[in-house]
Amino acid sequence: MISFHAFQMGLLLLLFCAVMAPLPGCWKICRRAGWPGWMSLLIVIPIVNAAAVFLFVNSKPSRVNAALRRNVEPNSTLHLPVHH
Repeated sequence: MISFHAFQMGLLLLLFCAVMAPLPGCWKICRRAGWPGWMSLLIVIPIVNAAAVFLFVNSKPSRVNAALRRNVEPNSTLHLPVHH
């Protein structure tokens, strides 16, 4: 039978992996939006992550829109009706 200590260590390792897995993606999102990449580390701190999300959402829309527009290419096969 597995000891309780090993079970706790397994859960701690699982929690660590679950928290650290999204960091590379958050790092890229921050960099593309014009923020320093280290700000993605704010998602690890419990209360600060809510404030960071609020800061990112209420930042200048031009920074985020410019980052999104850089990665979107026009799709010539998509034909949408144009209403005049």
